[in-house]
Amino acid sequence: MRLEIVDPRNTSRECAGCGHIDKANRPSQAEFRCVACGHTDHADVNAARNIRARAAVNRPKVSEPPRTIAA
Repeated sequence: MRLEIVDPRNTSRECAGCGHIDKANRPSQAEFRCVACGHTDHADVNAARNIRARAAVNRPKVSEPPRTIAA
């Protein structure tokens, strides 16, 4: 398991569906409802999805070794 460093700013206000960030997306502590696209989720689950997505973006890409072609 690898540890990824992720900037946590706005992960609880950002929509995991469309990326819209707004304080109004959090009508309560536990509820997430995007004012732009209507996506709903538990607030912690939505934030976790954003953190996972940010970690995936920061992960270095590893190339596959070149395939040999039989003649």
